[in-house]
Amino acid sequence: MKNVLFLVTGVIVCVSQACPLVRADETGERPWSVGYAEADITPAPGQVQMSGFGRERYAHGVLAPLLTQVVILRDGEDNTGVLITADILDLDHVMVEAIRRTIKYKHGIPAENIMLAASHTHWGPAVRFRMGYSLGAPNVWYMDYLEQKILACVDTAMENLSQATIEYGWFDFRGIGCNRRLPADGKITWGPYKEGSFDGHTPIFRIERRAEPKQLLVVGHACHPTSSGAIQKWSPDYPGAMRDCLAAEMPHTRAVFVQGCGGDAKVVHEDFETGKLAFSNSPEQAKAAGEKLARAVLKHLETGRMIPLDGQLACSLATGQISYGRRWSREEIERQAFPEPKKKGQHSWQTWTARQSLALPDHSHSFRYDVQIWKLGNRLTVFGMEGEICSPWGPMLRAMARTKQAMVIGYANGTGSYIPDKRIVREGGYEGLTSQHAYLLPAPFTENIDSEIKQIVTRAIKAVK
Repeated sequence: MKNVLFLVTGVIVCVSQACPLVRADETGERPWSVGYAEADITPAPGQVQMSGFGRERYAHGVLAPLLTQVVILRDGEDNTGVLITADILDLDHVMVEAIRRTIKYKHGIPAENIMLAASHTHWGPAVRFRMGYSLGAPNVWYMDYLEQKILACVDTAMENLSQATIEYGWFDFRGIGCNRRLPADGKITWGPYKEGSFDGHTPIFRIERRAEPKQLLVVGHACHPTSSGAIQKWSPDYPGAMRDCLAAEMPHTRAVFVQGCGGDAKVVHEDFETGKLAFSNSPEQAKAAGEKLARAVLKHLETGRMIPLDGQLACSLATGQISYGRRWSREEIERQAFPEPKKKGQHSWQTWTARQSLALPDHSHSFRYDVQIWKLGNRLTVFGMEGEICSPWGPMLRAMARTKQAMVIGYANGTGSYIPDKRIVREGGYEGLTSQHAYLLPAPFTENIDSEIKQIVTRAIKAVK
């Protein structure tokens, strides 16, 4: 059985001003075959609600198209992996399972070789069943449309495999985002917190192949795409601006974006009047952030180190459970669902998620969590981590890798919750406590979360041959 690596996202990039011929390795061989495809997944006007903020939102136009992309990596032993990315807020386990089953049936590729990743744009369509409908209710007919677009891209990418080389590099970039968990009066509030945790690890895959597009760039960064402001238009936010900038700078190039551990990070800029950091909130500021990230990528490609990748591709997938703490009682949920009518006006998103929890209660005793590992030879480990994984996990996971190089793709394969570390659980705030209501969880996590996730990660690492 042949194994192939697919990457489905919003864009892939070609690097270098004049796209060079594919470079052979020291033996004269080109150790990889790479396929690529992309498709526009922008919904029709009025087809589905926007998802990402706790208010009713419908798109009345398109600022920039939403994309899904597939990159297939096949090694010299015909091992194949599939990475699928899309310009959506999050992923549903059921949709991921459906896509994996179809790919296995048509192409013989197992689930552990298929990774899906959301860009987490907050100007994309709602596509999850277990999410507060006040944050955007899904349309199953659009979900079917999205699924068929992704599967068609997989088929196309399989058909245009081309001999290629792959290089990997990374740099630490803190030029567009920072932590958003601002301590104030003994509590965690909402605001730019430059001294807080932030994972600046920014990985780059550079793929050079014979077919068009001759050069692909896959770029990761750990920061919320929430910088476009109050627009009612579909947009990939700063990741799309990054992709467009890279493609404009280089011929024969496409760019792809993957999220990192950015659950507690937002795009910021320096306010002209106050000189202080402020959250970015306009299309112009989102575009500036994406272009700034793209220029940093270009600089690294010109001056930084890139490591040739060879060897075999090996994949694994491990499933485990994260413990819940004290469950919220029905009385607590009812107090939120039926607040005192103190004033007229719309209910808050918390009211509606509480009512949804009463109507569709979650009786689970723990939270399912999957960890996916891809190992490229003996040089690079790629972690596929579910959920809105927060910044402390970046360095923790990379330290667990058995290879010298490691990267983390967050928002992968399912986005059923924020994934804090034990410190964030202890501190509370949105990522550690109140966000669990939006995800309709029956309880918050406990301070055992670090050890519980690390146990699943360890099993996934050990399963990779």
